[in-house]
Amino acid sequence: MGTVPAPVAADPPGPHLAGAVHEGTQAKVITVFSTKGGAGTSVVASNVAVLLAQRSQKPVVLVDADLQFGDIAVMLKLSPQHTIVDALNSLERLDAGLLQSLLAEHRPSGLFVLPAPPEPAFADQIGRPEMSKIIAALKSFAAYVVVDTPAYFTDVVLGLIEDSDDVLLVTGMDIPNVKNVKIGLQTLRLLNIRTPRVHLVLNRANSKVRLDASEVEQTLQVKAEAQLPSEIAVPQSINKGMPVVMDAPRSGITKALQRLAGLLVAEDACSQTP
Repeated sequence: MGTVPAPVAADPPGPHLAGAVHEGTQAKVITVFSTKGGAGTSVVASNVAVLLAQRSQKPVVLVDADLQFGDIAVMLKLSPQHTIVDALNSLERLDAGLLQSLLAEHRPSGLFVLPAPPEPAFADQIGRPEMSKIIAALKSFAAYVVVDTPAYFTDVVLGLIEDSDDVLLVTGMDIPNVKNVKIGLQTLRLLNIRTPRVHLVLNRANSKVRLDASEVEQTLQVKAEAQLPSEIAVPQSINKGMPVVMDAPRSGITKALQRLAGLLVAEDACSQTP
């Protein structure tokens, strides 16, 4: 059995983040969500964020909004000095400069991370208004803010979805997964949540489970814009504490994630074209 990768202390943000408050267009917010645990939202969020960081000259921030059991810091082998709780405790004086000092940097990729609380008990302290203020501060200096969320609706999650420019809706290729995602979409409509651009992401899409992508699309009435294959490279990279797009750059899953990131970048460029 392999050993669990030892976390490394997250260094303070590097000099390229210092003073990175930019004028003009604010960040694009991308929320990664599923209504079924184990669908792969954290893998999608972390790898898409890494790819966006590699393509952007401005900072890219990954927020772990799974406030009870967030895994982003572990998946990126970080031992952060600060978490989102520190942002909450400084909310009255929170600005871009202070928030930048709370971010952990994933130095291999240049991605910045705002980790989840160290203990589940802190989750109740962070409500929708507090999360909105934190995201707004991040938008003032970042190019992209990618948000990983838990697999259930809370007021915080609903607020994040409503305020997002894009939502990556992740589902596995099994009937319970698809059923829960369908109910989730119906719930959003019933709550009159403003529907942003939703991108259906089929995870483990090549699994031989006698369920085709077209059937999933028909059931959800949403076209799948990304199909991620099931590959051993994913759990291997997680156990190494390394994003699969960096650990296995030639794999099929990396190519699929690159296409998904490219879609988000292309949409962003089109929206900014006069």
